[in-house]
Amino acid sequence: MAFGSCTVVKKYQPGKPFVYKTKINLIGNFSNDEERALVAGLEDQLDDSMQVRRLDKLLWRVLKTPPVYDSINADKSILYMRALLTSLGYFSDTITYASQIKLENKDELRTTVTFDVTPGKQTLLDSIEYNLRHTKLQAITDSARKQAYIKKGDPFAKNVIAAEFDRLTELYRNNGYYRFGRDLLVGLWDTLDVSLLQATTDPFEQLELLQKLRERRQHPTANLEIRLRSVDSARLSTFYIGDVTVYPDHGMDTIGLKRRVDVVEGITVIQYLDKFKPKIFPRNIYFPRDSLYRQRRYLRTINRLNSLGTWRLVSIDPLPRKDTLDFAIRLTPAKKYSFNTNIEGSINQSAVSGNLFGIGLNVGLQNRNFAKTANIANSNLRYGVELGGRKETGKIVQTQQISFSHNIYFPHLIFFNKLVPERNRDNFRTVFSFSAANTDRRLLYNLATINGSWGYEFQQRKRSGQSVLINVKIPNIEYSYLNKRDSLDTLIKYNPSLQNIFTDGFVSSIITNFTFSGGQQNKLNIFRVNLEVSEPVAQLINSPFLDTNLYRFVKLDAEFARLIRFAKTSVAVRFFAGVGYEFNSTRNPEKRSNLPFFKQYFSGGPNSMRAWAIRRLGPGSTVKEFSGQEGIPDRYGDIQLEGNVEYRFPLGKPLGFKVNGAFFTDVGNIWFLKTAPDRPPEEVFDISRLGEDIAIGTGSGLRIDFNFFVIRLDYAYRVKDPSPALSDVQFQNKWFSYPFFKGAQFQLGINYPFIY
Repeated sequence: MAFGSCTVVKKYQPGKPFVYKTKINLIGNFSNDEERALVAGLEDQLDDSMQVRRLDKLLWRVLKTPPVYDSINADKSILYMRALLTSLGYFSDTITYASQIKLENKDELRTTVTFDVTPGKQTLLDSIEYNLRHTKLQAITDSARKQAYIKKGDPFAKNVIAAEFDRLTELYRNNGYYRFGRDLLVGLWDTLDVSLLQATTDPFEQLELLQKLRERRQHPTANLEIRLRSVDSARLSTFYIGDVTVYPDHGMDTIGLKRRVDVVEGITVIQYLDKFKPKIFPRNIYFPRDSLYRQRRYLRTINRLNSLGTWRLVSIDPLPRKDTLDFAIRLTPAKKYSFNTNIEGSINQSAVSGNLFGIGLNVGLQNRNFAKTANIANSNLRYGVELGGRKETGKIVQTQQISFSHNIYFPHLIFFNKLVPERNRDNFRTVFSFSAANTDRRLLYNLATINGSWGYEFQQRKRSGQSVLINVKIPNIEYSYLNKRDSLDTLIKYNPSLQNIFTDGFVSSIITNFTFSGGQQNKLNIFRVNLEVSEPVAQLINSPFLDTNLYRFVKLDAEFARLIRFAKTSVAVRFFAGVGYEFNSTRNPEKRSNLPFFKQYFSGGPNSMRAWAIRRLGPGSTVKEFSGQEGIPDRYGDIQLEGNVEYRFPLGKPLGFKVNGAFFTDVGNIWFLKTAPDRPPEEVFDISRLGEDIAIGTGSGLRIDFNFFVIRLDYAYRVKDPSPALSDVQFQNKWFSYPFFKGAQFQLGINYPFIY
């Protein structure tokens, strides 16, 4: 804190006063939010030579080449601040300033300039009239008065009045007035009550006028009238939609090629290379023939075509003729295929094979025009190996994994398109997903998995910045086949409860995800809910395969995260709760005790309980080794509760990269929901044991911001550990009992956890 309050000045002019600090003292009755906003606006109006720009270093601040103080620049700043206040409706402001010079380090003349700003009373709107002197425009205006951005009692401010002019312009353009512009509107206002100027000899009337004048000074008001300028009537004519022509391969080399012309639902499609099916354009272009021109349809069309990703340039040219608008839509295709690859590395530990080094290669291919219908198809292939192991095994490769996934995104609803109102169809897309993988762990098992799903996505963004995302998969099909090997059988022999965890099987379910994000001003909120339920059709089918392999379960979890921003710091808070229940109707008794392990919750790692390695916490207050023949390296559960709080602050910009720090605390654990043979009771959730079972970790970290991604280094300490290894049982549930380095965990992560 002592270093943080220190400012080092470099490259100043010795013996000359320079601007070291500027303060704005706002005088008047304002709420905290009003004062913050007004002071921030006034600071932006300071002349450049009055701006103080400090660079944050790791432990101090640097003021480099500060401007020489000149009172002329302070006077300019007053003019700029007064202009801002006037635009906000403060017409009787008073602004003064004072400077104070302090000598530091023999020749530093640090000058602090304090501006005292008294805005006075803000002028409010007393009456608003729309007098357009045009019958149709007046009727349109009156019908939309409820959507006006200004009303009686609002500040007489430039920005809100300008927003109202923009609203009216958009309103008229959405009602056929294609050539209407904002310049056709004019605002007339007055801040004077004419009755106050009327002469009178009656002393009582004079007293009444004086009282009115006094009240008007204390509560100034203005009357606003919005009128239509006198212009050429051609700009006030309405237009209707005419011919629509699409050129989907515009900009490509088409010399010598024969053009193909198709007419689909009134839209003419002209192309040369036959790369697109003409039927895709009517559902993505919103210009119904002979309908009234509406600007929102123009914007919706251009946004829709851009969002598909199939074209890199979209141009829509209106071609007016009399009272009709024709449209020429020119589309420049993007590259059809894009290729990407990356290599990743990891360090892991196996109870059987010891320390392992892993390396993986990922290859991806994207098709931006799958089946010539502007669908996006992604294919990814991954191959990874883990190297290492114990010397006595004589083997280097311990694990091999190969996986393939393929996703197709259709930018519209399939099967249910007509059930959705036309205005909402752009918010939906259909997703088909398929993946297959094989994992071979030499001493433990071979696991083959396959997954396929058909689903729908709905996404909506509001002008306020809030967004809603809903995903539904109907159905989601998963199958895994586990071939156990001797080492895994040995682990299960010494830990019979593992028999219920390491199982394969078949899942047929319905998955629904809901995500809401948004907030106001300095607060950002994210709320997620995920629900997965075994779909009923497979449960009704009787077959030996389903009797042996089918899981019947329900899984529900919810997460809430909030980021509260301050001037330079922020606080992130997150709560997570999840529970899964395997139904007793599951026919295979070995699968009734818990969720399949690939559906279970786990804790620890860089995005969870950071004082524990991934999958090294819980369940409950169990005490077991993590390695050896009787050890359980990975911990899973059917219930997870977790809460996190993180305080973030800037540290500086060494080498030009932004570095932030953080202090955090994580609280939580996982549990099983059901009792089972050979399952200790301390692993099963019991609300009476919640205080004992909860784990607590705290720590600090660095975040190195490279703009396009963030590297996160966290170091956390186990404040309270309910599930230590058997060798550390003396530390169980004792506060701050671990030796510092023994009870600490280093985490390396990418980007911020929880919310940013």
